[in-house]
Amino acid sequence: MSAVSAPYRPGQSPWPDNQSQRPDRPPPIQFRPEDETPRGNQALAWTLRIVGLIAVAAISGVAWWYITGDNRNGDNAGSGGGQTQQQSTGKYPFKAKLDSPQVDADCSEHAYDKTQQFFQEHPCERLTRSVFTTTVNGRKVYTSVAVVEFADPEPAGDLKELTASDGTGNVNDLVREGVVEVDGLKTLSANGGYADEVQGGRITIVESDYGPNDGGGGSEGELDDVSRDALRLGGDITANGG
Repeated sequence: MSAVSAPYRPGQSPWPDNQSQRPDRPPPIQFRPEDETPRGNQALAWTLRIVGLIAVAAISGVAWWYITGDNRNGDNAGSGGGQTQQQSTGKYPFKAKLDSPQVDADCSEHAYDKTQQFFQEHPCERLTRSVFTTTVNGRKVYTSVAVVEFADPEPAGDLKELTASDGTGNVNDLVREGVVEVDGLKTLSANGGYADEVQGGRITIVESDYGPNDGGGGSEGELDDVSRDALRLGGDITANGG
């Protein structure tokens, strides 16, 4: 039989309070991590990142198009009019006097002296011509570039030997024909600036002369140097001439 506590009587000391001797129990541990990002927020964050990357790529593309387009417009300023004659790089900066090259199928109609007779015996397939200007030591130079194309290499080599000799004539430059008008100049072959180059069945012929008031202090050697550099324009005008 278990013992029973005696009842409390008036005047008796109160029962001792044992509450203070009992240690307080700590609150239960919370297992929900407070720093964990809900999955819905993670998806939103990745979506915003992807959208940001796409926006950066789009802006970069527009900027690149604008820069390259501006550079192309800068190159176009080298032509005489609206349409361009794209130029390869070299020693001298050349500016085209025509919007586009002049292309002809009959070379004999655009040559003189023995060169004209040569074309009558050896017809070309195509003649492409243009005129450019540049500046050398403050002197303006006009340069004719003519490209003659044959079906095979042999007549191109023969034409090179013929035109390199004095008094044999040549292909007409466009100043001689009046297509390009320069006050004080009748032709670009008067002062001897000359260069030519054969590549297979193609020969490029270049003639240069000073502007009417710009020849002082110049030389034939200087004109030859300009002509040699202008040989690279042969490929440019045939590409633009179609």
